[in-house]
Amino acid sequence: MQRKPAAWEELLSGGKVLKLWETDLNPDWPRVVVLTLTAELFSEFDRNPLAFAEKHKLYGEQPVLWTSHCAKPPRGKGIPEATESSSWTVVINHTKDSLATFAACPQTTTG
Repeated sequence: MQRKPAAWEELLSGGKVLKLWETDLNPDWPRVVVLTLTAELFSEFDRNPLAFAEKHKLYGEQPVLWTSHCAKPPRGKGIPEATESSSWTVVINHTKDSLATFAACPQTTTG
């Protein structure tokens, strides 16, 4: 695979994706992807990460067969909560064994 400079790509339904595994910044494995998603897109992602990855072709021909729950900031005293309009940054780590782990953090919070 020919490597390319890192650049954000637009998703079909809004949001952006940075496929680090296709760039000169990251080795082929693990295949790391960074997403910036609207609240609506994050809701779609959070409901079914496997379907989201397939729909947006995050990993081309290499399927994701198993995923972890998406790690998000806990709710509690002193931790700002996401609003209904929060945008989200999501990082996906996809291994050669077709396992993927996810972590997400809201970008717009209330005080």
